[in-house]
Amino acid sequence: MQLQQMRYVLAAAEKNSFSAAAKSLFISQPSLSQQIGNLEKELGIPLFIRHSKSVTLTDAGEQFVIQAQRILNRVDQLSDTMKKYSLQQSGTLRIGMLWIAGYLGLSSVITDYHKRYPHITYHLKVEGSNTLLKMLSSREIDAAFVISTDNILAEEDLYYQQLMDDRYMVILSAQNPLSSKSSLTIQDLKEEKIIMPAKASAFRQNMEQLFAQNNISPNVLCETSQSDLVMQLASQGLAVGFASRSIARKLQNPACRILPLKPRISRPIYYVTLKELLDYPPIRSFTSFVESYPLFTNAHTADKK
Repeated sequence: MQLQQMRYVLAAAEKNSFSAAAKSLFISQPSLSQQIGNLEKELGIPLFIRHSKSVTLTDAGEQFVIQAQRILNRVDQLSDTMKKYSLQQSGTLRIGMLWIAGYLGLSSVITDYHKRYPHITYHLKVEGSNTLLKMLSSREIDAAFVISTDNILAEEDLYYQQLMDDRYMVILSAQNPLSSKSSLTIQDLKEEKIIMPAKASAFRQNMEQLFAQNNISPNVLCETSQSDLVMQLASQGLAVGFASRSIARKLQNPACRILPLKPRISRPIYYVTLKELLDYPPIRSFTSFVESYPLFTNAHTADKK
């Protein structure tokens, strides 16, 4: 049974004539008669009583018309819905956001995309990078902004694009003698009290390796990745801490200094989705929007300076 055959039956029932129905459908009368005849053979029961110049529905034909009309209405609704999806007039985006999204300006991406496509529905999940990547893999979200490395993202089914190349900075009191330097190394910090990143932080491993490579056992005051607390403790001269450049600049106050850490430890921000989802119109357009967003194109220029 074909949808087109249903449409032929409905037209013939409305016109009470095969020839009139064929004319309204812009097909030949023999073609329409043949298709309805094939359908009746498939169903094993006649749908029409043929008269010399007209046709009328059988009891089975009347029931067929009722059910066929419902089916075709649903098909038309489905077609309209899919058309809205393809034209970005409908759909849902499930986006994973970092805890620090506000500091990085990532929320503006969602806001501006929503202005362009107001009929798209959004669901945001705020988590750490590792959790967001797992959620993407399990299809709980459609795309995510994460802090990661090419090695972590080197999965064949992932599509990713680096958006920013942030870096870690040293945060210390403006009264600390080291604040006069243009940059700091781990050796410079060997006598200082240290605010270490939380154990769950990807940066924690980098710092532990850096201290170990320099044969230094850090004098740890506390462990936290809450940048606002790091800034407060450092500005009060209680310890030296670390934060990404973008966040440190947002939270900077006159009582502290922000100096580059050498060697440089990068903190790349990526946009990630699944390759198979790039064929889904909302994801395809959102991906294109993200990659051309001024915040990220300007960030690439700034990072080269």
